[in-house]
Amino acid sequence: MTKTISIQVSDKHHSLLTRIAAADHRRLSDLNYLIYGNGLDMFFCERSVHVKKEGDEYTKEEKKQQAINKKVEKSTSRSGWEEKGWEHVSDYLYNYDKPDGEKDFVTKLANEIETLAFKEEV
Repeated sequence: MTKTISIQVSDKHHSLLTRIAAADHRRLSDLNYLIYGNGLDMFFCERSVHVKKEGDEYTKEEKKQQAINKKVEKSTSRSGWEEKGWEHVSDYLYNYDKPDGEKDFVTKLANEIETLAFKEEV
C-alpha cells in the first residue's frame, strides 16, 4: 500500500521548482523524491532521533533474542538473566551510535525514497 505526501506551494514556487527540475532533466515528481530523500539525510545527519519500532521492524536476530529473553525472564531471577543468555533488545530505531559502516534508519529511508525517483512508471 502506498501513501501520498504533499505540500502546498504558491504558483510562483511551483513554477520555479518545475523549471529547476527541467533544467536538471527531471520531472518535478522525480525531483520531489530526490529532495525529500536528500533532505531527510541532511536534516538528521547531526540531529539524533529515535522512534518506537513496529513489529515488522525487528530483525530476525532481535526476534530470536526476544524469545530467549522471555524464557529467561520467566525462569530466572533478574540478577541471573545475563548468565542465562538474556541480552537487551531495543524497542527503538535510532540514527546515532551506529557501528562503522552500518547505515542508520533515516539514511536507509532517505536512500529508499531517492530510489523511487528512478523507478520506471508503468
